[in-house]
Amino acid sequence: MTAAETIDVLWTWSPFLAEGFGWNIIVSLLAMAIGTIVGLILALFRGGSNWGVRHGGSGLTTLARNAPTFVMLFYLAYIIPTEFSLFGASATFPAWIKASLALGIAVAGYVSDNALVAIRHLRRHEMAEALLFVPAWTSYFLIIVMASSTASVIGVPELVRRADTLIGAVDEIGLALWVYLWAMIWFLGFSILLTLGMNWLSSHIRRRVHRPLEETTDLTGGSLP
Repeated sequence: MTAAETIDVLWTWSPFLAEGFGWNIIVSLLAMAIGTIVGLILALFRGGSNWGVRHGGSGLTTLARNAPTFVMLFYLAYIIPTEFSLFGASATFPAWIKASLALGIAVAGYVSDNALVAIRHLRRHEMAEALLFVPAWTSYFLIIVMASSTASVIGVPELVRRADTLIGAVDEIGLALWVYLWAMIWFLGFSILLTLGMNWLSSHIRRRVHRPLEETTDLTGGSLP
């Protein structure tokens, strides 16, 4: 297959691959939503005054932080039935939600640790420092997007699985290298855009953090310009 033919195949199949990348984003967003809610609850438990609640939150955070995501992916895929009855009506539990739950476990551990720090800043009325939780959360979202490709092993039609479908459909020797490279570029492009936004946000927050310190120095250390 010539270079022109390879480019034509990749361009023709790009909408199909884009839909798959959309599933990566959906799985990741749901995982972040689930994990963030659970992680915030765990952080509140850890920051509480009750000894039992505090240590219970710490123990659950440790489990969430150290749970092997790939193993949890298979575990939830098999332990949660795909179809079940609810109040007499049949319902389905799709694979992409199972993948989000598995990834959400890791998110919960990460959020619990970082939110606990943010909560302590808030209790000291250090709002700007507490807001540094946001770029940290965004950074982990990027990690989860990359990890969402593992959802292909349980049937989620995300980008990597669709890349495999493309390779099987065209059945050309040497095409796999370029298909996977094209898929990698999708992840890389998203990573660069998100990182640029995250760096801007982080710099903005850090300027807000340091500005009160500079103002305090001016007021106590002498003349203002």
